[in-house]
Amino acid sequence: MLDPGEFILALTHETIKVPKNLIALVEGRSTYARVGLSMHQTAPWIQPGWRGPIILEIMNHGPFRIELTPLIDRPCQVTFFQLKTELPEEMAYGARPTDRYQDQTHPLDHGKC
Repeated sequence: MLDPGEFILALTHETIKVPKNLIALVEGRSTYARVGLSMHQTAPWIQPGWRGPIILEIMNHGPFRIELTPLIDRPCQVTFFQLKTELPEEMAYGARPTDRYQDQTHPLDHGKC
């Protein structure tokens, strides 16, 4: 349940693996956006090489209390874009020590700190 003005981090039920020749974009769906619910605040892109669930930055900007039911409500969607060339292994997500969120199991898990 999200009250007006409330912000939460949430984890998708599904996990994905983005190949090095794709990049993905997570966006909210219009039914939810029309009542003021947004799915990300600053991080809509899912990098090539990413593996794991998607962490959603959910904000209720609307005037109504909104209830989301796991595995029933589907407030976001993922679009995949093909890159002209595959990203080299050393540039893919997970190749750098600062890429610490791979395979998160909880939205507040900071991975390999």
